[in-house]
Amino acid sequence: MSNQTEEIMEMATVYSFPDWKTTSLYQHPGAGMPIGDACPTTMRAALLSRSPGRVHEMFMTLTENCFEVMMFRKWEPRLQTALNTGLIIADMTGCRDMAAFSKERELLLPEHPSIPVLYLVGEELMSNAGTSLMNEELMVWPARSKDTMMYQVQRTIRLFAPVPAPSADEEAKGLVYKDLTIDRDKMTVHRGQAPIHLTKTEYMLLLLLMDSKGAVCTREELMSKIWDTDFMGGSNVVDVHIKSLRKKLSDNAGAPRYIATVRGVGYRLAD
Repeated sequence: MSNQTEEIMEMATVYSFPDWKTTSLYQHPGAGMPIGDACPTTMRAALLSRSPGRVHEMFMTLTENCFEVMMFRKWEPRLQTALNTGLIIADMTGCRDMAAFSKERELLLPEHPSIPVLYLVGEELMSNAGTSLMNEELMVWPARSKDTMMYQVQRTIRLFAPVPAPSADEEAKGLVYKDLTIDRDKMTVHRGQAPIHLTKTEYMLLLLLMDSKGAVCTREELMSKIWDTDFMGGSNVVDVHIKSLRKKLSDNAGAPRYIATVRGVGYRLAD
């Protein structure tokens, strides 16, 4: 254990935050409200960066929005228990390709933590990203706005939040398209009675297509809504994930039942 960990574990009692609600929508604290009054409950986040100046804006924005933020140059597993941390944000903005990303992740996160991790990445890396990276939780940095920043943070927390056991009324809820049913609250997809196991990205793609109700979703729109970037740079990231989604739905691109391709534009629900 490093000296950093030993010093932290000797701190006074670390309190839990039972009132933190991961299912509630993000709301900015009231303007002019003292921070002590605005934040009766908070969440602790660890911000990892070997160049802290690059993520100063993230540090300040989280602090303003009821997070207790701690900055580290490297994460150690025992810190999670000692600090009761609920989220890790890792600065990967200096990585231009997957090799650099993998190396930086090994330095910042020697062991994969059991809590949500949000990676800050540059647009150049997004254009070279492989499928494995796109299944991670990513935020293009710098973010477009503070609201975008906080939306991505909360989305990461919600995706990893435990799902409560469904009630009979909840079982009846669902977004239906042909024989597919999506439950937004539980983030589950069924075809008939059979569950379809999708990655978070595949689920978001299907949900966006169903929400569009047959209108075309351009590749740029999908990139923007899922990965918060309009930068394509010749990337076929969206196409790769649509191909994987179709395979799990047993769909045929040539004679689509669920997802139709609009050549040169994007995708929509099939007729």
